[in-house]
Amino acid sequence: MKNFILDIKKVKTFSLLLLAWLFVVGIYQTTKKMPQNTDYRGAEREISVESIRFLYDLTYKNAAGELISEQVIFDEIFSLIEGAKSYILIDAFLFNTYKRPRDKIYRNLAFELVECLAKKKEADPAVEIDFITDPINTVYGGAISKEIEKLTNMGVNLIVTDLKALPDSNPIYSTFWRTFIQWFGNSDSYGLIPHPFTGGEPKVTLRSYLEMLNFKANHRKVFMADQHENAVVIVTSGNPHDGSSAHSNVALKITGELWQDVYDAELAVAKLSGRELQGPPQVPDESKRVGLEDARIVFLTENQIKKELVARIGETTANDTVHMAIFYLADRRIIKELVEASARGVHIKIILDPNKDAFGFEKNGVPNRPVAKELLDRSSNKIEVRWYDTHGEQFHSKLTIITRGKETSLLIGSANLTRRNLDGYNLEANIAVTAWEGAPFNQAARDYFDKIWDNRDGKYYTVSYEAYKDETVLKRIVYLIQEYAGLSSF
Repeated sequence: MKNFILDIKKVKTFSLLLLAWLFVVGIYQTTKKMPQNTDYRGAEREISVESIRFLYDLTYKNAAGELISEQVIFDEIFSLIEGAKSYILIDAFLFNTYKRPRDKIYRNLAFELVECLAKKKEADPAVEIDFITDPINTVYGGAISKEIEKLTNMGVNLIVTDLKALPDSNPIYSTFWRTFIQWFGNSDSYGLIPHPFTGGEPKVTLRSYLEMLNFKANHRKVFMADQHENAVVIVTSGNPHDGSSAHSNVALKITGELWQDVYDAELAVAKLSGRELQGPPQVPDESKRVGLEDARIVFLTENQIKKELVARIGETTANDTVHMAIFYLADRRIIKELVEASARGVHIKIILDPNKDAFGFEKNGVPNRPVAKELLDRSSNKIEVRWYDTHGEQFHSKLTIITRGKETSLLIGSANLTRRNLDGYNLEANIAVTAWEGAPFNQAARDYFDKIWDNRDGKYYTVSYEAYKDETVLKRIVYLIQEYAGLSSF
């Protein structure tokens, strides 16, 4: 009996120590700083408005009911690669051919990108190519990526991001994963569980699923190359991914010295993964250039994106406008800023994805549907919301247009407006640019927003709030738990 009591005490002591350890791990991994030179805000640079182009892809139905996809973003990226003089830098989240039977595959973008890089390397073997991507494309080490193998074999400096240095967004699960699972690594052999993204690939290990549930990503979508006497950057919401090829997306193409900040930010990602970049590109000193510098532009990553957006919305006053075209809107601070701006007399219009389609699966409308109801309720219906009417694909854009007086600012890039994307848990990349409202790129962005809001030219892009509204209390509870606890993929 005495030994039994001692054993019970040992079990209790061990259990308390284990709980204390898990608590400490959870607090530390959730609150630790981002790795060095991530959470980055570049210098505010002045460049000509003629050096900036707004780009977009749209999938919609025409007056005859036919599904149409207009795409220019990756055509511009492929042109950028083809015209590179000596250096190419890519950081792309989804880069694979994985698809399910119900996926709408408009283009084989992963294959096209590999072929474009292969042709460039064949034509000019001396060109240096740095390619950073996310471990989701190898199912976290549990599968062989044909695309990654091809690029590595042709001499590309291929870096799969090591995500362990990033803070954890979902401490309930991540604490368990870091304590008990991460030490086992992974293997692309001996898989016993069906591939999570396609039915046509070999099975993967349980460890792949366990790491996938850690909900962590290098979510950036950045492309850069030197051309002529300068370097060009494209920052977008789009992925070179077959299953995403019909998605609607946005991008900015910038020619000029912004490339320096992009290179520095991407070098930090390479270093946290234990690697280096081959560049930078060799371009003339732009400080000696003479021209009309009438746009202010800054490159932002991680939490700096949120700080910039909060500040810019917070500066708005009566009769200013905020227009958003967003895949996910869930961040509590952003919602608060929008409601308060509306109360100040700011005119706010938001186009949201209805969150019903995800790579052949049907989603439950969280977070956008409960968030849309909250915005309407808290603003007394002053904030206007429409849904992009998707047909299996996603409205994947991440665009905010803020007009104050005679100036307009665009914020574009990879970041959804969620806690995971904006609070320094994922790696993200955005651009903020401000110029007079009639600048060509600003006018193009405003025309893009207005035409899909108004369904111009007999084309059907968006539907009213009532079409996808879901005002159930349960959905709001699910959204709030997932947003605060990090127990979600958004």
